[in-house]
Amino acid sequence: MMIRKLTSNNEGNATIEMAFALPVVVMLMIGILQYAIVMQTTSGMRHAIGEAVRHAKVYPDATESEVLEIARDRFVGIDSSKITGLALERGTAANGAEYGTVTMRYRLEPVIPFVVLDQINLEESRTIYLQATD
Repeated sequence: MMIRKLTSNNEGNATIEMAFALPVVVMLMIGILQYAIVMQTTSGMRHAIGEAVRHAKVYPDATESEVLEIARDRFVGIDSSKITGLALERGTAANGAEYGTVTMRYRLEPVIPFVVLDQINLEESRTIYLQATD
């Protein structure tokens, strides 16, 4: 009689189910947040690099420091102090065309709490052909 009474009691079922589901839901939400932060940073890097190579194309006499400063200035909404590498390479391709490549490296901190993770290192690069200077 007592066992039947205990097994038919449904009080607290929702609490137990929530205790099992909550950690999974929280980790899923944190994972989505981390992915969104990586995508936002990557988008910002692409925009900044695009503006820098566009400046190098429009102004072929622009110095390397001017082009890289454009990239830093256009890196909006993201902490530019975490840029670990920013470089402009100009050269001549095998077909004789001049090109310019801007490469940016960025260090991103993970947002997952209570877990020690390595930093996320992002790298974006863009190459364009420059107009010939005669």
